[in-house]
Amino acid sequence: MTSETTRARTRRSRWSIAFVSAMLVLLLVGCGPQVSPYWPTLTVEGTGDDATVYLAQTATGQIVALNGGTGQVVWTFPATPERRGGLLSGCTAAPATDGPFVSPPVYTQDALYVSSAGEQQRRLFSAGENQAGLRALNKFGTLQWDAKVSSDRSIASPAIDDTTAYLPSSDHSVYAIDLDTHLARWAFGTENWVWATPLVTEDRVYIASMDHSLYAVDKGNGSQIWQFTGEPGALAASPVLSGDINPLLYVGSLGGHLYAVQAETGDAEWDVKVEGGIWSSPLLVHDESSGFQALFVGTLNGYFYALDPQDGTELWRQELPGEIRGTPAYVAGSESSAGQVYVGCGDGRLYAFDAETGSEKLSPLGQQANEASLFASLVYDGQYLYVVAMDGRVFALDPAENDIVWQVNPLEQAGEEK
Repeated sequence: MTSETTRARTRRSRWSIAFVSAMLVLLLVGCGPQVSPYWPTLTVEGTGDDATVYLAQTATGQIVALNGGTGQVVWTFPATPERRGGLLSGCTAAPATDGPFVSPPVYTQDALYVSSAGEQQRRLFSAGENQAGLRALNKFGTLQWDAKVSSDRSIASPAIDDTTAYLPSSDHSVYAIDLDTHLARWAFGTENWVWATPLVTEDRVYIASMDHSLYAVDKGNGSQIWQFTGEPGALAASPVLSGDINPLLYVGSLGGHLYAVQAETGDAEWDVKVEGGIWSSPLLVHDESSGFQALFVGTLNGYFYALDPQDGTELWRQELPGEIRGTPAYVAGSESSAGQVYVGCGDGRLYAFDAETGSEKLSPLGQQANEASLFASLVYDGQYLYVVAMDGRVFALDPAENDIVWQVNPLEQAGEEK
């Protein structure tokens, strides 16, 4: 091969990369800043010391189960393979159960369901096999069955009801997978990636898409009921449903709008423009003991808002020194006063605010994670507040005592066990 031919191929390769990058920029124009969808996230089953923390460890693509009382690793899925020496070390094909998995599982009484971001598994001497789809595990982290129904990666958790798993996919679709037959009963297509967990009610599935639209779909057959499209801006996170007689759906966009949409008709109730794109689902709080109500949402420009859920009126706001990518958490106060709201920030700090006034409070995490961004949504199980940092560290915090219960890094534990 001549050097001229090599240079020509190099130029074509660089042009292709530049073209793809340009297309991605164009795709997200009007959607807000470009944001990677991958960072460690978690969910929690149970309460306090009796809980199990399920972590999607994006550094390894595994699901890790932690003991809620100690933080110790209980199991990983897929199990961490042993390294072997030799010429082909590290070149063997990935197990069929590999994801990678970048969103935490959804749990029921008997099972765990997790989305695979596998897309096309590479093989050393062949094209590979599509691994995108759904995995069903038992509570010991053992694979029970899978459904490889999609053609592209799933980066958000599925939604589950008694009979069906609703799997979002980057192939622009949501799949309704029968939990008995493991087959798709229907698929609903949008015009772009679906990076948000669907919201499932008694008779509908609500789907937020990166095509800038929110859809209401018939739960039984997947037919469209209505479509809401606001100002230009991708919808990257799940809507939140109010419990009113005339319920509203609250959803934010990367274009910097927070919408309240009538759940029955898809008509806009109100629209608030905020400073920066919204990546995560808002947090709706209705504290029955104090009567306090608010809608909390953070932006990629570092603004944290408390809004009136009825009309979107701003109650207060705080400007933080980093991006806010996760949903905050609320811890109730007394009968006479509202509690505190906690939010993670790209500067590596966990912030605490009086939910009613917005005044800053002492954070139980302090400066512990100041070298690793806190991008994941927070989880409060009624006793402990769970936080995961970008470097893989997981914290269990006690808001009542304003203290750290435990902190672990499962990546370091895995290294010690080998």
